[in-house]
Parts: sequence; structure tokens; C-alpha cells
Amino acid sequence: MPGIDPRFMCHHLSVSLGSKPVAQKKRRQGEEKRKSIKEEVGKLLAAGFVREVQYPTWLANVVMVKKANGRWRMCTDYTALNKACPKDPYPLPNINQLVDEVSEHALLSFMDAYSGYNQIRMHPADEEKTAFIIEAGAFCYKVMPFGLKNVGATYKRLMDKVFKEIIGKDMEVYVDDMVVKSSKAETHYHTLERVFTILRKNQLRLNPEKCSFGVRADKFLGFMLTERGIEANPDKCQAIINMRSPQNVKEV
Repeated sequence: MPGIDPRFMCHHLSVSLGSKPVAQKKRRQGEEKRKSIKEEVGKLLAAGFVREVQYPTWLANVVMVKKANGRWRMCTDYTALNKACPKDPYPLPNINQLVDEVSEHALLSFMDAYSGYNQIRMHPADEEKTAFIIEAGAFCYKVMPFGLKNVGATYKRLMDKVFKEIIGKDMEVYVDDMVVKSSKAETHYHTLERVFTILRKNQLRLNPEKCSFGVRADKFLGFMLTERGIEANPDKCQAIINMRSPQNVKEV
């Protein structure tokens, strides 16, 4: 299983003293959802991301959310566990400031981590706290799952640590979204080489479908960034263009 060496960093759960474990009763799911759950858990088992567990004290249900493409996304209802964990105060960057820092560069490369959170291991002592129940039994995560409190802070801490020599200079990062910014091609390619070296060293993977390299404009955190600065996001503009014109005074 590739990913960050757990000796370098893993995700700990700081459960408040006195918090009692909560084991949810299994909820009923429709046939379509059950089929999707079975397929997804099969993939997670094959990837080494989850393992079967017996007699868990914390137990959550899975929640199926339909994506824009019509497929199902499997999430876990960690409401009780999240309430028992205090918030990690590790700061996330200010989005507006980050966007300002990236705009007005001649060349940009946008990178997105492949299942970014899953590339960080759970601390072994905390794995069983992530247990979830399905038709086939109870399973827990060996890697950091989505929906768990403070996973964003842990991931940002990792990015700051591995890219500490580049962030704020030739690169900016917002959780698992990365962008390399340069005014000259030679500098840009050199920075990308450094980034790829760091990624390989730490066994971090990118999602090629969500990466674009050496472009002059692209979307980042919902903004359209270009060499000229920040421009209107065409996706948001299209929604306004497609809006039906008011037909009466009330609709105005």
C-alpha cells in the first residue's frame, strides 16, 4: 500500500476523556445502495485501506450520496466520534490571499492528490475507532478516511512539512490542491522537477485526470486564474446566462 511512511506521519484521534463509545445500529439500505456499498468495500479491501474488525466499541453507519455523474459515493457517519474529538487548531491558508498569490503568473501547473486522505495511515491504536457496519460485517479504516474530524488539518500539516522549501515561493497548497506558479518556463520546469522528486520520495500519488501542467489559465478553488489576474469563472457565468428571464414583477 503506497503512501506516507507512518513513522513520518499518521493520523491520531484525540478522543476527549470521559467520552463514551457510540455503536450505531445498522440502518437499512435499498438494493441499489447495498450493491454499491459491496463494490466499494471490495475495492477498499483490495487496496488495503480497510480491514474486517470484531467487537468494535465505536461503530458507524455508511451513508450513500449520489454524485453528479449518477454514481454513488460511500461516506461514513462519524457524527458521534467527531463530537468526542476536539478541533485541531492547525491553520488552513486564507483562500482569498492564496488566490492573489497565484494569479498574474505566466505559467501555472495544477495538481490534485489521488485519494489524498487515503495516503496517510491511521495510527494503529485508533484504527478500530473508525469502524463502520454493512451487510457483510464490520470494517475499520487503516488509512485516514473522509468525513473524520481534523483530517484536513492533518493533511495540511503533511503538505507543509514535505513542501516546506517551496510553499510560499514557487508553490501554493490548499489541503490536497497544489499549484506551481512561475514567470519563466525554465523556472517552472525546475520547480515541477523538485515537486515530482518530493512526491516520489514520500510515495504520494497524483490524480492525472485532475492535473494540468504548464497552462496560462485554469480554475483554482473556484476562481479562474490567468496571467492578467483573477477573472470570472466561466462555469458560474454560464449558470447566470442560462437563468430564465423574469416573466413577471414578482420574479424580478
